Amino acid sequence: MTAKLREGADRLQIPLEAAQLDTLEAYIQAILQFNKSYNLMKADSPDELAVNHILDSLAGYHPIAALIRQLEENGCTELRIGDIGSGGGCPGIPLATAFPSVRFTLVERMEKRCTFLEQTIRQLHLANVDICPLQAEKVPPQTFNIVVFRAFHPFDKKIVKTLSSMVKKGGYIAAYKARSEKIAAEMDAVRELIPDYKKIALTVPFLEDHERNLIVIQQ
Repeated sequence: MTAKLREGADRLQIPLEAAQLDTLEAYIQAILQFNKSYNLMKADSPDELAVNHILDSLAGYHPIAALIRQLEENGCTELRIGDIGSGGGCPGIPLATAFPSVRFTLVERMEKRCTFLEQTIRQLHLANVDICPLQAEKVPPQTFNIVVFRAFHPFDKKIVKTLSSMVKKGGYIAAYKARSEKIAAEMDAVRELIPDYKKIALTVPFLEDHERNLIVIQQ
């Protein structure tokens, strides 16, 4: 087991079973095996991957769980989450591992990364994950109840319109972001499209000195 993965999950108070931790461990090993060939993520060691990518993705677990509960309480029975610009699979694969009853779609336009994602979800036996090999702009309207992204694109008018179009009415955009000042500048530029949003502070285990936030926008 990657040294920091289990401790980090415990710190985040995420109820992961041993099999789910094993899945995340196997995911880390798959990234390490193919990282140089596929240019998946910036990390050179299992612990660096565990902290900077897996635990960073899982830091949004509780706010996203609250969005899922809200949608279910509102009558949503076939909830689907889209990870936009998934790249090497974060945050989609860690979240899909943590939410096994929710359907996830990894949207990724680069063919070689889609190949990696397809091989990896088969290897990990993640039955709740699909791959969508499209540019974000080509995703059909109202496909998802929630869209998440982590290193996809800064908010601008074009991106906001693209993301909003693929979310069902009453659904959410949940974006992993860093510093508050940068967030304020981004959101100010799209205020006419997004007059209201919620900023939720995230704490990533072993990266407590790095500011991380989740921006939640309801459609």
